[in-house]
Amino acid sequence: MKKLVEAGMVEHVGICDEIGEKAAKEYHIEKSLAKMQREWEGLNFLLPKFKNTSTYTIAGFDDAMNILDEHIVTAQAMQFSPFKKPFEDEIERWCAKLMVVSDTLEEWIKC
Repeated sequence: MKKLVEAGMVEHVGICDEIGEKAAKEYHIEKSLAKMQREWEGLNFLLPKFKNTSTYTIAGFDDAMNILDEHIVTAQAMQFSPFKKPFEDEIERWCAKLMVVSDTLEEWIKC
C-alpha cells in the first residue's frame, strides 16, 4: 500500500513544483506592490518660504525621485511578468499613478 501511495505522489511532483513556483512568483508581485505603496505613505515634501515673502516653494525632491525611478522600473517589470494576471488591474493603476507623479514632479522641478 505504501508503495502505491508513493508512486502516485511521484507522478504529480512536477505539477506540484510548477504550481508552487507560480504561487511564489505571484506572492512576490503581491508583496512588491504592497511595499511600493507603503513607501509612498510617509513621503513628504518640504514647503519653505521663498525669502521673506508669503510665497512658498517646494523642496525635498531627491527622495521622491529616487523612489519614483525605482518603482517605475519595478512596476514596468511587473507588467511584462507572465505571473501578473491576478494583479493586472492593480499593476496598471499603479503604473498610471507613477506616471502622473513623474509628470507632476518634472513640472514642479521646472518651476
